[in-house]
Amino acid sequence: MKTWIISLAVAFCTLQVGQAQIKITDQDVIHYVNQQATVCGKIASTYFDSISRRKPTFLNFRYPHPDETFTVIIWGDDRKHFPEAPEKYFKNKQVCVTGKIILFHNQPEMIISSPEQVQLEDENNPSN
Repeated sequence: MKTWIISLAVAFCTLQVGQAQIKITDQDVIHYVNQQATVCGKIASTYFDSISRRKPTFLNFRYPHPDETFTVIIWGDDRKHFPEAPEKYFKNKQVCVTGKIILFHNQPEMIISSPEQVQLEDENNPSN
């Protein structure tokens, strides 16, 4: 019984370590395409396209569009999950976003659907 409990504990710890998120900066994101990661950086520009079919909100990292290093997209159907308009709330803030990094037209991006995927960072003491 004791051996079984120890084996179960080791398996659980291994599983937890295997699920640990990679934490990277927006400048390194291109090296982590098709991986789950937490990407940290400053939102330099935002845009809510209220006219297009899926009504995306774009959060652009480091530099304003079209020179951003990374873009986070929130589809219109998911905006209701956010307590405030994301394009206003996150603009000019230091954030970390968690999800899968993908490429769209050779540019790295991440699609998020809930506010739990975004953490504000203290700009005076970033954790990356």
